[in-house]
Amino acid sequence: MVWRWCQDVSKFSEIPYKNLLIALRRERGEIGDRPHEHCLIGGLTSCNMMTVRSQMMRSWKIISGNADADFRIYDRSLAGADYICKCLGANAYEVNKFSLAEETTLSASVFRVVRTLDLMNERRCRELNRKYGQVAKLPGS
Repeated sequence: MVWRWCQDVSKFSEIPYKNLLIALRRERGEIGDRPHEHCLIGGLTSCNMMTVRSQMMRSWKIISGNADADFRIYDRSLAGADYICKCLGANAYEVNKFSLAEETTLSASVFRVVRTLDLMNERRCRELNRKYGQVAKLPGS
């Protein structure tokens, strides 16, 4: 259901599915062992995120048969990984919850972004090496 919902998000946001940044973490709740997902979607370009949020909620209600969900607007001041992992700088309670996670899935587009950032970092490193010489000498080199 979650992946079908992500495809709906792609359609109404008019962002190709392959360009959505999707991080999905499945876990079981500590009360009642209820399975649920935490999902972070990036790459949306809408100026009106409240409308997109409403569309997301409506789509989920239709796909899931009116199942409950909590939709929040992404806070750019927080690390995206923190939304999914809940263990970066978290208290013991959150770290223990994180250990309940069954799996974390990242879309191919997330890996593309990471590879692009790595390449940019490598290029910047090469530029600094050319400009200032070797930045750090490894032992034995």
